[in-house]
Amino acid sequence: MYSVKVLTYLVKVNPKTPSAKSVSKKTLRSVWERISHKPFPDVYAFTLEDSEFLSTLALLQKQKKVIDTRVKEYGAKIDNHFIEACTFKFKGHFVIFVKQTVPLVGALEHELRHVASWNFKDESP
Repeated sequence: MYSVKVLTYLVKVNPKTPSAKSVSKKTLRSVWERISHKPFPDVYAFTLEDSEFLSTLALLQKQKKVIDTRVKEYGAKIDNHFIEACTFKFKGHFVIFVKQTVPLVGALEHELRHVASWNFKDESP
């Protein structure tokens, strides 16, 4: 499955890890249609156990091409433990990671709003 390959390549998570669960395109499309009139983007979403989410987020933040927007979004560089989801672009695809312990639809709405307002000129959300 391509989405697991994207996840595995980027964060080096074992695809057999039971924590990583793909969010259906049906769910993503449903949320997208509530928040935007734009065409549905090329987006993948996964839920991860909290510890796996935190280690993945830390790994992402170390990547030079990943722009950390915590200060822009929250006014301060908040601790990763307070972050429920994150969005980034990878090889032309949007990828969303969500903690399994938070309400999925609410987290997807928040992250997909970032996708809807993504600035493609400088590739920052």
